[in-house]
Amino acid sequence: MHPYLTDQRLRKEERLLVAAQFEAVFDTRLSAGNKFLVLHWRENGLGHPRLGLVVSRKFGNAVARNRFKRRLRELFRHNKALCGSLDVVVLPGKRPEARAATLEDTRDSLFKLLRKAAGQESGGARTS
Repeated sequence: MHPYLTDQRLRKEERLLVAAQFEAVFDTRLSAGNKFLVLHWRENGLGHPRLGLVVSRKFGNAVARNRFKRRLRELFRHNKALCGSLDVVVLPGKRPEARAATLEDTRDSLFKLLRKAAGQESGGARTS
């Protein structure tokens, strides 16, 4: 098991930081979504997962956007082992329910999408 998976920190190496990293994930065209979240992923070959977040201004003001990002970072940080060695980019859903989602709604939604991603790592089809 990779040492990053056992500690509870979210290290810089576990985040997608550069536009090229995000583009590589989007270019694989593997995605799944529900009314709360949209998840894009690709295999990274690093032995540990990496997280990227994209939250546009349409989601809400800075407080709402930052709350969404904090929640997802925290969920990712505590559940890294579910992700395997994937690069994962998470976006909020476009429905109004996404803005009003509770932590439990977000957690259930994320876990469901991560299980789907882990089962389709090598697939090439887009799922929604």
